Amino acid sequence: MEQTFEEIADLAEDMGNRNLYRGKVNLSKIAKKAGIELIYGHYANHFLGELVHSSRRFYIHLNLDKIPDKKSARMRFTIAHELGHYFIDSHRTKLSKGISLSYKVDSKSKLESKIERQANHFASHLLMPKKHFIRSAKKIEPGLDAILKLRNKYDTSIECTALQYINLNLTNSIMLKWRSDFSFHYSPYSKFFSNFTGIREKVLVKFNPEYIKDKVRIIDESRADYFEAATPLSRWVATVMPGSANDLIGLEQTIKLGDYGGITLLTFQGGEV
Repeated sequence: MEQTFEEIADLAEDMGNRNLYRGKVNLSKIAKKAGIELIYGHYANHFLGELVHSSRRFYIHLNLDKIPDKKSARMRFTIAHELGHYFIDSHRTKLSKGISLSYKVDSKSKLESKIERQANHFASHLLMPKKHFIRSAKKIEPGLDAILKLRNKYDTSIECTALQYINLNLTNSIMLKWRSDFSFHYSPYSKFFSNFTGIREKVLVKFNPEYIKDKVRIIDESRADYFEAATPLSRWVATVMPGSANDLIGLEQTIKLGDYGGITLLTFQGGEV
């Protein structure tokens, strides 16, 4: 029987808690215990990382052409993601039988996309064990500052940390991820945000690339870590009418993520634990 996302999270969290060292998960130790060798090499643009099965052993190949820094948060997430493929039973079984987990994102790849979502889910809960993460987050004022502090604590990427922060329902917030070309990517939101606004389905985002470019220009000119200002929800969500009861005023915080674009976090008062 296939593991549920909840079971995958529990498995990853338990493993993370058992391998914490000074607040960070020791991924090399986990791989070594499992008999998995980490191999760093140059593989052009073919992949970030890949778990392979050969001669009854498992290996994780890591691409230094795409992630040059072995100790970077991006490399840590990639290793954790590939460990997910190993520890999720159905993924490991496929690889043991010689079935590839490689995928392409298109409308016909729903099953393969689920495989990647499962591995990402495992990685997030492995690197940032839920109970430990929540305890740490509750000690910090909600918003982007909290995400940056948690990122440093767990040695994870800003995007990965922000997703965990939202998925664990730690604040009344919605995140808008945009690409390096300033196009819209996706917009996860917390249950608190859903309950507070009444929004239940996919958010219809009013995304303005020129608006984001202007905020990035301000960040660059001021040499600030990020841009922040008060903003109405109607600026971003098409289903919220300006001046209506749902047109909440929140804190808008925008930060660049280099080649990965950036995120804009909207945080509203009310609903937090």
